[in-house]
Amino acid sequence: MNASHPPPPAPPPNTAFGAYVLLDRIAVGGMAEVFRAQPRARDGGQSAKPEPRGRLVVIKRMLPAVAADPEGRAMFAQEARIGRSVRHANVVELIAHGEVQGQPYLELELVEGVDLWRLGRWLRRMGRRLEQPVAVLVVRELLAGLEAVHEARDEQGSALGLVHRDVSPSNVLVSVHGDVKLADFGIARARASAGPMSERAKGKLGYLSPEQVQGYQTDRRADVFAAGVIAAELMMGRPLFVGGSELAILLAIRDGKVQPFVEHAESLPAGLRDPIMQALTTSPHERIASASALRDALEPFQTADEPALRRELGALVRQALLSADPIDLGEPSELSQNADAATPRITAQGEEQAPEEEPTAQYRVMLANGEQRGPWRFARIVEAVATGEIGPTDRVSVSGGAPQALAQIADLARHLQPSTLTPRAAPKRFAMAMTDEYVDLEHGGIVGALARALVERETALLICENGAARKEVYLKDGVPEFVTSNLAGELLGEYLVSKGVIARGELDMALAVMPRFEGKLGETLNALGLVEPVNLLRHIADQVRDKLLDVFTWPKGKASLYRDVAPPASGFPLHLEPWAVLQDGIKRRFDAGLEQGRFRGRDAAKLERISPPPEELRSVKLPRDLDLVLNALRTPRTVADIRRSLLADDKRDPTRPLRAVVLLLHLGALRWVD
Repeated sequence: MNASHPPPPAPPPNTAFGAYVLLDRIAVGGMAEVFRAQPRARDGGQSAKPEPRGRLVVIKRMLPAVAADPEGRAMFAQEARIGRSVRHANVVELIAHGEVQGQPYLELELVEGVDLWRLGRWLRRMGRRLEQPVAVLVVRELLAGLEAVHEARDEQGSALGLVHRDVSPSNVLVSVHGDVKLADFGIARARASAGPMSERAKGKLGYLSPEQVQGYQTDRRADVFAAGVIAAELMMGRPLFVGGSELAILLAIRDGKVQPFVEHAESLPAGLRDPIMQALTTSPHERIASASALRDALEPFQTADEPALRRELGALVRQALLSADPIDLGEPSELSQNADAATPRITAQGEEQAPEEEPTAQYRVMLANGEQRGPWRFARIVEAVATGEIGPTDRVSVSGGAPQALAQIADLARHLQPSTLTPRAAPKRFAMAMTDEYVDLEHGGIVGALARALVERETALLICENGAARKEVYLKDGVPEFVTSNLAGELLGEYLVSKGVIARGELDMALAVMPRFEGKLGETLNALGLVEPVNLLRHIADQVRDKLLDVFTWPKGKASLYRDVAPPASGFPLHLEPWAVLQDGIKRRFDAGLEQGRFRGRDAAKLERISPPPEELRSVKLPRDLDLVLNALRTPRTVADIRRSLLADDKRDPTRPLRAVVLLLHLGALRWVD
C-alpha cells in the first residue's frame, strides 16, 4: 500500500452511491465517506503509539464493478497522480492514496460546507443571489485553483499541461469559512492525452466548451470557458445555457448563445461584462488565454475587503447547511422529466427491463389515387414520411379516427422533407418560383454548384435527384447547413446501427417509445441512455455530412437550384467547414474512379491560371492547396509538374494536387492550354 497513513476501515455493507464510492456518511456533496484518520507514527509505523490528534478526512473509493473496469481504474489512478502534483489552497488536497484488498482509495481533505451548485440552488429557493463582490471573489478563487492545475509540474520540473475538463459548480466546494476549492480530477487529462473526448460525455453539459461539444482538441482554454460560464451564472443567479433538451443546450453552447448574460450585464458595473464575455467566446483562439489572465481582469471588481467577503460567503454557506434537508441529494432536472417513463427499469432480480411501449396506435393511409396502406405502427409511418413514400396531402386515419391530411398531424408532419414536394408544386408555401438553374451531376456538377455558391455566399436550396433518390441541400451564405434524404438507409437510426453505435434491438426499442418524445429519435435515444448527448450531436452531424458527400459519387443525375430559400427552422444546423466538404467530396469522386477521365491523355497538356481571376474569387481566402497550385501556375505547367511541386513534402496522398486542380477548374480559375 503506497500511502502515508493507515488504510481506512473496511467498507460498510451498504448500498452504492455515485460512480466510485460506497456511502457511509454524506460529506461535501455526498461524495464519499468521512473518517478520523490517525497520523502515522514518527518511527515509520512500527510504534503502536499514535500521535495525539487526528484529522477528519474524506475517503473516496471505487465501487467493485467500476474497479473491475480498466478505464475506471485508469481514471482513478490519474486523479491520484494529479493530486500528488497539485498543491494549492484553492484545490482540494490529496492526503494519501493506496489500495486495501485490491480496492483503490483516495484520502482527501474534508471541506466543511457545500458545493457551489447546492449553494446556488439554495439561493434561488430563497429568491437571492450572491452579491457581485462575493461572486467575483468566488470566481477569482476558483481561477487561482485552476491556474495551479494548469501550471502543475512533475517531480522533474516538467510542465504536465493539465486540463481539468470538468469545471462545474458541483466540483467547486465552498466552506463555512469562506474558502473556495476546486475538486474532482477524475477526468482531467495531461497534454499528451488531451484529445477529443470519446465514449461518454465528459463534464456537465452546460459547462462544456464549444470545442468539447464539437469533439475538437482541448487545452486549458476549455477550463477558462467553463469558469466564464460559472461567472456569468453567479452574476445572473440562473443558468446561462438553457433549452428544451440536452441537445438544445449543446447547440446553444456550440453557437455561443450567451444573450441572457448580455442582457443582464447592463446592470453590472461598467467593464465587468468584458472579461467574462472574453472567456465565453466560441473560438478558443479569441478567448482570454489563461485562468490567471481572467483572474487579474476581475480583480478591480472585488471591491470589498477580502476577509469581509469571506465572512459573508461563509455565513451564506452556514445558512444553506442549516436549512438543507440532510438527505436532499438534489432534485430532478427539468430535462429528465420526460425520460422517467421511458428509461429502462431494473427488476427485483436485478435484470434490465425495456420500457413499456406506447399504447399501439394504428395508422391507415389513403393515397391520392385511392390506394390504401396500413395498418402501420408509428415507426413504419415515420419511415414512409421521411422517405417520401407518402406525402403531405395523403390522408391518414389514426386508430380509426377521421382521416386528415398528413401535413395537419404534427407528429408526422415534422418528418416531411422541408420542401415537401418539388417547389413548383407548392410555390406559395415555400415562396419559390421556377428553378433558377439546372445542374448536371454526371461530371461532378455538384462540385461546381457548391463551389460557386460558396464564393458568392448564396443562401439557396439545391434539390438533387438521381432516379428515385432525392436529397435536399440547404445553403446559408454558401455553407451547407441542412441536408435531407429519402433513402431509408440514411435515416438516423439506420445510420447509427450501421456504425455500431447502437444495436438493432436498441433501435427497435427506441422506435417503440418514440411517440413519447414527439417523434424525435435523437431525444428518445438520449432519454433511454443509449447514446450520450455529446456523442449524439456528433453522430447527427456526421450522418448529415455523409448524406451530402454521397451526392458527389452519383455518376449521373441532376440538381435544381432555388436561390433565396432559407434552411428550415427545424433543421439541424451543421456548421460544416465548406472547403473541407468540397475537398472530401472530390476525394470520394477520385476513390470511386469518377475523376480520372478528366486527366486521361493530358500528361503533356498544360494548365494556366486565368488572369485576372474571376471577380468573385478576388476577396475569398482560398485553402492552402489551392493557393499553392495558383502560385505554381504563374507560368503554364503540366499536371505532372504540379504534382511534383505539391507532393514534395507528402507522397502519401497522390490525388491531393489533382483535387485542388479540379476545384479550381470548377471555380473558373484555371484552364487547359491547347
